[in-house]
Amino acid sequence: MSFFRDFVGPERFYRVGVVALPTAAVLGVLGPLLIGQSNLSILGLYLAIPMLAGSIIVRKTQPVTYEYAFTEYDIDWRIPSILFHCTVAVLVIVLILTPVRPTIFYFGVAVLYTLTFFQAATADGKELVVLYQLVVAYLLVIFSVTLNYALFVGRTDLSGHISSANHVLETGSTAGLSPTYEPFPLWHVFVAESTLISGGWLETHTSMYLLSGFIFAAGILGMYALAARVLSMKKFALFAAFVMVCFPLYLFYGMYSIARSVTSVLFLLLLLTLMIRRSDSQRVVVLLLIVAIVIYHPVSIPFVLVLLAGVALTERFLDTRVPIVDTYVLGVAAGFTTIYWFYRAEFIVGRLTASIIGMFTGPSPSTGPESVELSPWVEVANYVPYSFLILLLLLGFLFWYQQPTLSRSTFASLALFSVLIVPLVFPGPTLLLDSLVGVNVGRFGHYSFMFVALTGGYGLYELVRRGGVRTFFVILVLVSCLSFTAVSNDFVASDNPIIERPFYTFYFTEHERSSLEHVGATFEEPMAADRPACRYLRSFEATECERISVDGEGELFDEYDTVLLRHHENEKRPLQFSRYVYEDEISAANIELRNKPYDSGSVAMYTR
Repeated sequence: MSFFRDFVGPERFYRVGVVALPTAAVLGVLGPLLIGQSNLSILGLYLAIPMLAGSIIVRKTQPVTYEYAFTEYDIDWRIPSILFHCTVAVLVIVLILTPVRPTIFYFGVAVLYTLTFFQAATADGKELVVLYQLVVAYLLVIFSVTLNYALFVGRTDLSGHISSANHVLETGSTAGLSPTYEPFPLWHVFVAESTLISGGWLETHTSMYLLSGFIFAAGILGMYALAARVLSMKKFALFAAFVMVCFPLYLFYGMYSIARSVTSVLFLLLLLTLMIRRSDSQRVVVLLLIVAIVIYHPVSIPFVLVLLAGVALTERFLDTRVPIVDTYVLGVAAGFTTIYWFYRAEFIVGRLTASIIGMFTGPSPSTGPESVELSPWVEVANYVPYSFLILLLLLGFLFWYQQPTLSRSTFASLALFSVLIVPLVFPGPTLLLDSLVGVNVGRFGHYSFMFVALTGGYGLYELVRRGGVRTFFVILVLVSCLSFTAVSNDFVASDNPIIERPFYTFYFTEHERSSLEHVGATFEEPMAADRPACRYLRSFEATECERISVDGEGELFDEYDTVLLRHHENEKRPLQFSRYVYEDEISAANIELRNKPYDSGSVAMYTR
């Protein structure tokens, strides 16, 4: 490693980066074209453009010696603060008056984000005000979905978690939970207890949404504290927190109130604890946080362990002065995980073993969403916020390594590590990795937002610091575009995305929910339906349901005696059977020739 360090040392990273990035960008777009994969070339644009732009911007700017560019301007912080609260009031009224969040809501949130960033950049000594506004803006985005619609289920795992929490609430015991969730009941107990404390005022799923939202809002404060520990600059710490609330996965998992979501915030707190000077009490807290991650969601710890090991290797490579990840941390994480898995979650060991065997003996995994193949431009449009984030991340990396004397600091290690894990964190590259290794590599993005925020926050900090007033206005435009695309893409805003992907909506309407409850209570026969409806019926109504397969020969529904279709959803989106099926395909299958014992207008049942 020492030879490699000498050959490609930290002092060379900047010079190599400004050449390698545009070269890789061009090859990444032209390469797939040469082999006839134009859709991958289109998808690669969201990576190529920030790689080219980052190299150009860094070449055109020069390091500065003064601390900050806007300290000489006397800007009254109360003006943007008043505008912020007025905008919040207007957006709340919009939510009350509209059944589905309109496009104007996303513009309003972009205004909130931009006003908050403006205050972070110009108001000295108002860190608490900026953090408060970041928390308010974030919670507005989160709760405008989870508390605004009848039942948010996200990618459908939430149905099982709500059902498990209901079971704990009704029986007062974790005995009898499904085998999938039985090894990690702590989240379900927490939600059930919170529902009990409310005295019945809150439903179980509402308690779950509130807890998740507030935990992730607290993560904003944790991110600020972590950034301030890494670099003792309050402006940078505010910018890092701002970048984090623009990361679509951080927005989505604040909504997606499952046990796995909580572990990402616990990992953030673990990294914050590792930044504290080592002592017996610090090591006890480290141990408790690792134990909490494992107990809340045992499947999260392998991803956390890989990330910790990656940070440790990066620190060893750079010979970081004070490494934050030592053998104690890795040993405790690996040791407790092994003990817990074998004594409490042995099914995970079996599942992992089967997955490893399947990687070598089973069929090739899916290459990713159909939209990448069929609608690459739509996919790229939804990746735009990731393009902005990659740009800021690359700028932070290059700006830092322009200063070779700083290459042995903790931030230098974290910045290098954040660049190395880009293929694991951002969508697009993960689709290829998933297909190659047969593992959900994209899960790393759920646990890596803090690395993106740290490095991207520094990129934003240096952009503002190196530019003048004109540059600052350009940065405000960039921040506004990042904010708007972050909250309006189809990964986060499935209710009314600016550009719709061929995917399902992440929530049930009140009408759909009451219809599914009626079906579950009235009909006893097994049925076939789309994936979200099936998970709802199995989790909440104990109804036997099978996801419809459309891969066989013959008519679409030939092999099923009873079929349930969500027609209201199908008018807007394709239904997720074994593949996504549009309304015209269902109409062509002559489903109307069957008996229709139930039709609520949004949900209908068809029998032979």
